Amino acid sequence: MRCPVCRAENDVGPRCRRCRADLGLLFALEDRRLLALNAAYHLLHDGEFRRALAVANGIRALRDDAEARRLAAGCALLCRDFGSAWREFRARARTAK
Repeated sequence: MRCPVCRAENDVGPRCRRCRADLGLLFALEDRRLLALNAAYHLLHDGEFRRALAVANGIRALRDDAEARRLAAGCALLCRDFGSAWREFRARARTAK
């Protein structure tokens, strides 16, 4: 995680290793995101594709990264929403360049 104050990379918290800024809320947010990712994968395993897509969209609201986009695209495919899956794929391809 990158400190928003000094831009240093931090693997452990809750304080920045360089500037000592409190990163506790950011680490808590990342923990919530990981829980949501696990929940989405469990929903996919259980065949709850629409619910998994809703969770995936929530994850993207927390951090719109490649993993969240890949999950959303996969969920959209399983929901047979090919247009959304294609848009997710294209958005991911544009950011990967």
